[in-house]
Amino acid sequence: MSWPHVDYDPDLWMQVPNSWEGTPWKGPKEWSRHMSEAAWGDSGSEATRKDLKGLAATLRACAEQFPQSHPGFDVYLHLPDPRFMPLPVYVASIESDGEREETLRALVTTDDADLVEEPIVEDFGTGLLGTGLRSLRYTQTGAERTIVAGVRYAWRAEEAGCDVVVIVAAPDPRRVLGAMEDLDAFAARISVA
Repeated sequence: MSWPHVDYDPDLWMQVPNSWEGTPWKGPKEWSRHMSEAAWGDSGSEATRKDLKGLAATLRACAEQFPQSHPGFDVYLHLPDPRFMPLPVYVASIESDGEREETLRALVTTDDADLVEEPIVEDFGTGLLGTGLRSLRYTQTGAERTIVAGVRYAWRAEEAGCDVVVIVAAPDPRRVLGAMEDLDAFAARISVA
């Protein structure tokens, strides 16, 4: 089975390392400082020391917490502007099992008791993975019943014997919907060997 590779645009995305071994950073603290400086430097906006520290703290929390949400997935952060809250995107492959359409539909919709309405599911094709499915879904979570917007993508990579899954979710529907064009472009750049 192959693992997905994303040829992402570094002006919009950053990958959270799965392990700090073999990286130039000792851990999330050093990584987040470096990435904060890079994001602000590439933005063309003047950053105060407070801006740099604020983004570094946010990125560190992302690096420490987001991988726990979906263990075994690669984590990418959508950050087109250092003033935005990073949007986590989880990417993985799982061994293909079952009938293609039924499996892909299950991967993008899931039976979730917290769904607000039926997910919007449509075909989504890329030049690298072929035709798969994309869903847009809304759930309510927590005691406050916060609305969480989510997008999921799934493809079957027959030759690699795996299904590729992408999961995006955030408690700010405007942030997710505003990123749809970038999310689709990101998904279109996923390949498996």
